[in-house]
Amino acid sequence: MKHFKSIIIVLAIVFSLLPLNGQTNSNNSPLPPKVVEAVKKGNAAELKPFLNSRVELVLPEESGIYSKEQAHFILKSFFESHKVTSFRVLHHGTRQHATYAIGEYKCPQNQYRMYFLVKEVEGKPLIHQIRIEKQD
Repeated sequence: MKHFKSIIIVLAIVFSLLPLNGQTNSNNSPLPPKVVEAVKKGNAAELKPFLNSRVELVLPEESGIYSKEQAHFILKSFFESHKVTSFRVLHHGTRQHATYAIGEYKCPQNQYRMYFLVKEVEGKPLIHQIRIEKQD
């Protein structure tokens, strides 16, 4: 009985630390707050300082590995043709030496799932990959 109570207490502590509904709080996102704000505004210029020198983009219209400048213009085009109505980070985590975030991007025409892969370069978190997938 003594061990049973100990197990219950440990489980209660563990479950109290877990996020509800499998979602995480976007305030603890590996994405810098300015990145989240830039996406919420659909502003590629504000997102540009957080892009790595080479960025892998996977969008419905095109994909590839692009320079920071090219990635900026591709994202700008996406944001202009898919005006954001809302964006929120749904989930994030760490894997090996990188962090990732998954967000929900809504616009009048469609809803998209956005995936960000962030790695630290010279002490600064930089986006190495953005995937944007249309949700059905």
